[in-house]
Amino acid sequence: MRILALSVAGAALAGVMGAAQAQVAYDLNVTTFYQFGAPGDLAAGPGGAPDTGFARFTNTGTSTFSGTFKLQGTDSGGTFWETTFTVASLGAGASFGSMSINNESSNFGGFNKLPGATDLGVLLSFTGTVFDGVNTEAVALSVYDRDVHSGVFRDPFGDHASDSYVLQGGDAFGRDTGDDFEVSQAPGSYNWHQVPTPGSLALAGVVGLAGLRRRR
Repeated sequence: MRILALSVAGAALAGVMGAAQAQVAYDLNVTTFYQFGAPGDLAAGPGGAPDTGFARFTNTGTSTFSGTFKLQGTDSGGTFWETTFTVASLGAGASFGSMSINNESSNFGGFNKLPGATDLGVLLSFTGTVFDGVNTEAVALSVYDRDVHSGVFRDPFGDHASDSYVLQGGDAFGRDTGDDFEVSQAPGSYNWHQVPTPGSLALAGVVGLAGLRRRR
């Protein structure tokens, strides 16, 4: 009689390779906002002096994240700013708290500037691993503040309306918009989202079957 059996070595190889090949479903949201002082969930970076921009990352999916969250930017004077926060496990529905890049992020002439163009703004990122059951995937996610939109367009200087750049005070060129304007900005929001493709799941299954051998 012929039966299928799974060798110990094959099972180990299949588990490692299958996890490496499979895509993992995830949803990660970042919200940007500007306020006086510090939010109650401040986890990294200073509070406002008197006010500054903050970012809050929230796992809005069912998988788990492990890795490092960052805010990075070079201001108009050439100074590089960076705030990091590393989490071992950010589960479904969880947020580790809020981050700021410095204590008054509207007062540095903008971040990651482009000659003759609007700024890129602060870079918000996550680098690490996402887990869903036995499947894992290394991910590197990033977005600039210019692409984190609130849906509420405003034009503080009458020459460029924008619904983003919340972390640098709402102006695309990094000009100081004043405390009243800055703290009245609508929060910006951006979502990283992935649904595994059928092909990636099929490939993981094929790799898993590589550990099977025939035995009499």
